[in-house]
Amino acid sequence: MSLQLLTVLTAGGGMALVGLAYNSFAAYFMFASLAALVLVAYVGSRLSARGLSWRREASGRVFDDEPFQVRLEVGNAGRIPRFLLTVADDLPEFVSPEDSPEFVVPALWPGEHVSMSYRARAAKRGVYNIGPLRVSASDPFGVFPRNARYEGNGEVVIYPRPVPVRGAIARSGAEPRGVSTGDRARWSMSGQEFYGIRDYRPGDELRRIHWPATARHAELKVIEFEYGASGDLAIVLDTLAGTEFGSGIDTTLEAAVRAAASLAHSVLVSEGTALLAADSAEGPRWVEIDRVDREFELLEVLARVQADGTAPVSQVLDWVGTRLPAGFRVCVITAMPDADLPAVVSGLAQRQMTVSVLVIDARSYDRRAGLPGAPPEAIEGAGALVAGYERGDDLSEALGRVLLAGY
Repeated sequence: MSLQLLTVLTAGGGMALVGLAYNSFAAYFMFASLAALVLVAYVGSRLSARGLSWRREASGRVFDDEPFQVRLEVGNAGRIPRFLLTVADDLPEFVSPEDSPEFVVPALWPGEHVSMSYRARAAKRGVYNIGPLRVSASDPFGVFPRNARYEGNGEVVIYPRPVPVRGAIARSGAEPRGVSTGDRARWSMSGQEFYGIRDYRPGDELRRIHWPATARHAELKVIEFEYGASGDLAIVLDTLAGTEFGSGIDTTLEAAVRAAASLAHSVLVSEGTALLAADSAEGPRWVEIDRVDREFELLEVLARVQADGTAPVSQVLDWVGTRLPAGFRVCVITAMPDADLPAVVSGLAQRQMTVSVLVIDARSYDRRAGLPGAPPEAIEGAGALVAGYERGDDLSEALGRVLLAGY
């Protein structure tokens, strides 16, 4: 029972007692007016949540821990006004609001639409459904509030944020964001031959601008190179069900996904081709990106990756090996290398492929995790470069060792 209803009932009862005691027409009139008010308020509350239309838009596709905006629009498609609307959005786990997701609309007239917006941020990459929308409507007097829930689409895609690749890369003079210093020119151009002149695209390095062609065409032109396999990298991500350890935003899978995003970003800004392979409940996924302006396609896949695959990482690596030419570079990211991985690595090494393996220590995330089927020594003995990563380590350093494998 609302406070308003309690007040009206108390006042009505008092007026009735006064009317009976004094046989007062004015008291009877006041009692009848209050009774009519309760009746009108009740009927109005039954109709208050009907005829409402709403829409939600979210500026999804941002990096984790980066704010995004959600816009709500509520409309009155009915013929009577709606009063005292309270609109609130429910947010899923790992998503926190920066502004209040609750709004009050004093009155919504027929045909009127009201827009509201708030900002939120997600602490973990993934795909989130915002909502449902909770609407509390009432009669003009606020006597009988009525609640309604509106399900609907409010999908927000949160990308994993790449980290800069340091360590050996940094010591060689390379920069992950496309700014050339030191020996980076030799590192990023290895395996490339002059191909031609093309239009400038955002992200191209200024040192590649071809000034004579730029002056002749009155627009920026850059030198384009034909890339060999030495600048490309295939990333194999272990997503076998049961191989994710830890909880919340701090799990082996989240570290692996961030590592994959970082390696792919570093390869793309160095004008190589990044390939990603991961198993899923629907089968293996394969993404091939050759330009940095298409990086979002790879990040889209990584945002949706879950540990729901059915194939161990050795089978995925073997499947990838059949799709790649001899001499290609491959990086495996896994928290639980299986016993067949060394044999597959050995087979790829015989085809002159350079294989590196980033092993994420599962026991540093969960002490109950078992031991991997293949120890790092066995993988190294098969011809792979192995880099270890424990929870709390500098991921950039480990990625630097992985990325320079084969150079």
